[in-house]
Amino acid sequence: MRNESQPAFSQHVVLATISFALCFAAWGLMSAFATQFRKLFELSATQSAALVAAPVLLGSLARIPMGMLTDRLGGRLVFSVLMAVCALPAFCALWAATFHQLLAIGFFLGFAGSSFAVGIGYVSRWTPAAKQGGALGVYGLGNIGQSAAVFLGPVIAASVGWQPVYRGTAALLVIWSVIFALLARNAPTAKRPATLKEMGVVLLREKLAWVLALFYFLTFGGFVAFAIYLPLLLRDQFGLSIADAGFRAAGFVGLATLLRPLSSARATCRTMMPRW
Repeated sequence: MRNESQPAFSQHVVLATISFALCFAAWGLMSAFATQFRKLFELSATQSAALVAAPVLLGSLARIPMGMLTDRLGGRLVFSVLMAVCALPAFCALWAATFHQLLAIGFFLGFAGSSFAVGIGYVSRWTPAAKQGGALGVYGLGNIGQSAAVFLGPVIAASVGWQPVYRGTAALLVIWSVIFALLARNAPTAKRPATLKEMGVVLLREKLAWVLALFYFLTFGGFVAFAIYLPLLLRDQFGLSIADAGFRAAGFVGLATLLRPLSSARATCRTMMPRW
């Protein structure tokens, strides 16, 4: 018997993965061009570190409200609006005249990092429980967008300048937000969406959620922190060229990204196995 839901399931995983990749590419822009900005604005090492950390700060904190909005309003609307909003700071970076302006732009560009929570809610609702690990692992491949930013961004900028890279990223975000809004659909459900108050109560009562958050903070948080600072570290400590540093940083992110589907699928299999 043919499974009619399979094409829709595959389509929505692909749509979410591409959206996630574009958002993470935007999220990684400050890290990719931190070396150029250091020279352009004559930044100290501390200012450079603050510049690459600013997007991560907002991207991490915004995941809670963005995830709650996804539960309430659906991933189609939230993802579409998020990509369109993230295009604005990417485009405004062209007119940054001071370090503080650039820092503010980088901070608001951090909204792109919250896309992870939006896509998780969107994909999981389209996916049967037995396949969620693999589906979310495939969705996690969108993290490759960060590799594209730190490697391809400086390579392209070497030929055309960094401004077209930011301008092109903003244009891609706007175009894909429209495509996503047209093609994406929220998974049908008979369950009433929880109110924001009900979601807040769950966060307060579920102690295990905070334990898992701490584990996530130490694992993926450490991975993100190292990934965004790696291009600067390779340039400062080992004297690598911008392209070479970006290539090595992209390899670090890419390997972790490619292993996500496998590890997620194994986790699901272990969860679904009967306990003896």
